[in-house]
Amino acid sequence: MSIQKLLSSPESKTLEFKEAAPSSLSIAKTTCAFANGGGGSIIIGVRDKSREIIGIDELGIPDLEEKISNMIYTLVEPTPAFNAIVYNIEGKLLLKIEIFPGSLKPYHLKNKGELEGTYIRLGSTNRKADLDIIEELRRRRMNIGFDETYVLEASVKDIDVENIKRYLESRKKARDVPVAEPDTAFLKKIKAIKQYNGDVYPTVAGILLFSSEPENYIPGAVVRCARFMGNDMDEFIDQRIITGSLFTQAEETIAFFKKNIRRSAKIEGLYRIEEYEYPEKAIREALVNALCHRDYSRMGADIKFAIFDNRIEITSPGGLLPNITIEDLGTGVSELRNRVIGKIFSESGMIEGYGTGILRIRKYIEERGLVQPEFRDYEGFFKVVFYNTEPDDGEVEKVDGEVEKVDGEVEKVDGEVEKVDGEVEKLTEHQKTILHLIKNNPSISKKEMSETVGIRPSSIDKNIATLKDKQYLRRVGPAKGGHWELIRKLD
Repeated sequence: MSIQKLLSSPESKTLEFKEAAPSSLSIAKTTCAFANGGGGSIIIGVRDKSREIIGIDELGIPDLEEKISNMIYTLVEPTPAFNAIVYNIEGKLLLKIEIFPGSLKPYHLKNKGELEGTYIRLGSTNRKADLDIIEELRRRRMNIGFDETYVLEASVKDIDVENIKRYLESRKKARDVPVAEPDTAFLKKIKAIKQYNGDVYPTVAGILLFSSEPENYIPGAVVRCARFMGNDMDEFIDQRIITGSLFTQAEETIAFFKKNIRRSAKIEGLYRIEEYEYPEKAIREALVNALCHRDYSRMGADIKFAIFDNRIEITSPGGLLPNITIEDLGTGVSELRNRVIGKIFSESGMIEGYGTGILRIRKYIEERGLVQPEFRDYEGFFKVVFYNTEPDDGEVEKVDGEVEKVDGEVEKVDGEVEKVDGEVEKLTEHQKTILHLIKNNPSISKKEMSETVGIRPSSIDKNIATLKDKQYLRRVGPAKGGHWELIRKLD
């Protein structure tokens, strides 16, 4: 990516700005996080919030390069590949430290060791990795997916032969592959079982795909469905926890979707054609993606399928893989977290082609005339949001400062009572989401809110100001090190 494009981008999982030379610990943590992920760049001489170019002293650049190199060599283990480049932008000098994706994961602080000193990148922040993440990094180093590992608590008897037969029939129908005998040799070939210390055990993929109760061995391997009243999570109309093999979860979640959304009918010729408010193919594609790509190593975390009046949200544990960004979606770029599951889904016809799912979702939505869905990668989760109306995320500002339109609501800047169509205004969906985020994490930053809600930081600031004026929340302590406190509940 060009330096001009980097400078116009916000901080992210691959980009960090520093106004001046950072501390040695800060450099070391960011270096570990970038090397454990998809790499990244630290640009020194730029303010992180405004992205204003400050520049650095030309005479100090050689010493700064040497200082940062020494920090990385001294504090990070193993030593990742990196380089330093100087740029002259508008007569001001910047230093870019580029950290490359590492092949010797997990990278960690040398003096802390692997268990206490491993860091990963979540959004634009560095986070200390827990044991599950460290194990995942070790598997990446060995090029082994979690779904290929064996489940020692289970036995081959936990694999339901009927589920195997269902897969073989689907494979025959979708790919015209002859039906095989579902014996031990075949199960080993498709990596549903694996030998360990002379015994044979099911793999994670084998349990997920062919056991009738995978949640007994892989906690959270379910889809939690809910139909909420209105557009928030205050009250639900219907809910269900869907268990069973991944094939069963896909079909029964779609059945829940059909049961809980509106549909209309039209007559074409002699036939009555029913049409759901969302195209089923698009919802199915997003659901299958979630089942195929979620991080099953995060025990206890489940897929959430939430239906509201104005949208559907599908949230799965495990954000995008390190080498994939939101911008890559729909461009044909594909990387499988669960290669065994992906292969079997593909053979069964559930996946039509690697790297084409997002394109098909967008195509189905466009054909229906709906607004394109949102894709969010945040805090270790991936979310797809489908709307049946235009999302309320526009922001229009009048330069004279008299009246601003924020997230579809009209505010008077002088702090007087805000009204919409003569009525005292209610909270917007974004404001409600912000309150829910603060309730779950009082220390959440505005940057994290922006990434989660999917609106600009300036919109977050204005929504926060509105919520403070309405006495929904207050800030306790300084901007750095303080926290949010809810004053009253949602109306």
